[in-house]
Amino acid sequence: MTVPENIRPFTVSRLNTAIKARLEEFFPTVWVTGEISNFTRAQSGHLYFSLIEIEPASQIPCCLWRSIALRLNFEPRNGMEVILRAELSVYLPRGEYQLIVQELHPKGIGAAELALRQLKEKLLRKGYFDPRRKRPLPHYPRRIALIASPTGAAIRDMLELLGKRWPVAEAIVRPSRVQGDGAAEELATAIRQLSWLHHQGSLPLDAIVLGRGGGSSEDLAAFNEEIVADAIYESSVPVVSAVGHEIDVSIADLVADARALTPSEAITKLCPDRKTFNEELLSFEARLRETINYRLVLARQRLDKFTDRPAFRKPFDRLRELEQKLDDTSLRLQRAMAWRFRLARDQVNTLAQQLESLSPLNVLHRGYTLTQKPGSEQLLRSATDVQVGDLLRTRLASGQIFSRVEAVAPGDHAQLSTSGAS
Repeated sequence: MTVPENIRPFTVSRLNTAIKARLEEFFPTVWVTGEISNFTRAQSGHLYFSLIEIEPASQIPCCLWRSIALRLNFEPRNGMEVILRAELSVYLPRGEYQLIVQELHPKGIGAAELALRQLKEKLLRKGYFDPRRKRPLPHYPRRIALIASPTGAAIRDMLELLGKRWPVAEAIVRPSRVQGDGAAEELATAIRQLSWLHHQGSLPLDAIVLGRGGGSSEDLAAFNEEIVADAIYESSVPVVSAVGHEIDVSIADLVADARALTPSEAITKLCPDRKTFNEELLSFEARLRETINYRLVLARQRLDKFTDRPAFRKPFDRLRELEQKLDDTSLRLQRAMAWRFRLARDQVNTLAQQLESLSPLNVLHRGYTLTQKPGSEQLLRSATDVQVGDLLRTRLASGQIFSRVEAVAPGDHAQLSTSGAS
């Protein structure tokens, strides 16, 4: 087929201009209600956002010029339900139709924002956001799992930065969709699989990173799903949420052990910089050498002080002095023992003399005798202690006399007679 000769085709700009003119002609002013999403305040002061409807899903871009934004008595934000009056127009460079907002009035909390708030309150009651359950990140990770889209820029940025900062760490990439239908289920499955492998010991991990680049609120909806929050909360490995949006905080950010504003920042938080680490090691080494040298100098000074002492210069002098002292002590001990022996001998002799003077044998020398019955050591002191016919033994100063009793006469005269007869 060929193009007819009488056809004059539109250029892209002419077509967009024609559409713009028709739209502005048929829709000079419209009133629209919906929920604010992807809200952005440009440096120029202009406001850009999307007006969305959850059911059925639909959206339209909106622009609110700075001059009108200055007159607003409230702060627009994502999730807010509003009513606006606008002109329908076309942004010629992209061929997109949009609403040029003339008035903006708050209506309430949108359905999406309300659902998100309710889920946050539910998870808060369950303790998902409790700072006390959050685990510290490893200082020197050896293996990191990255959950991200395999074709996205986030995974390339993380791998590249990891290779520069901390190449000793091993990166495990677990591909997963990060937006669209089924993305939340894939993310939760990926987290649970990695956590199970770590728990079983087949794939030890130091951290898991959920990474994706920036996007609209709708693009990031998977990170606000309860199923993802459950998987992060139940993970046996610390999780870092690295979703590239700085304004809104997702539920994944709140439940995770740490939040990073971008995937690259997650790697920066997890891994030390190799150059900085090496510099710190060199600094530690220098300080350690300096400390060791200082301790060696102190030890050498103390050793010199010890070696200057007489005990080290003349070690045997002290020994000889002690030997001499021992000899003196031994001599004094011998003298003391000899003196004590003499004193004890003199005391023994004195006691022996006293004992000798008290001995009954000395009485015998003065003419007295000792009379006993044979076989008995008891002395006879009375005539009544014997009977006629008893055999007696009488000890004299020299010798003994054995006799037999022929008569017993009690009384003093009888005793004198008996003693005399003995």
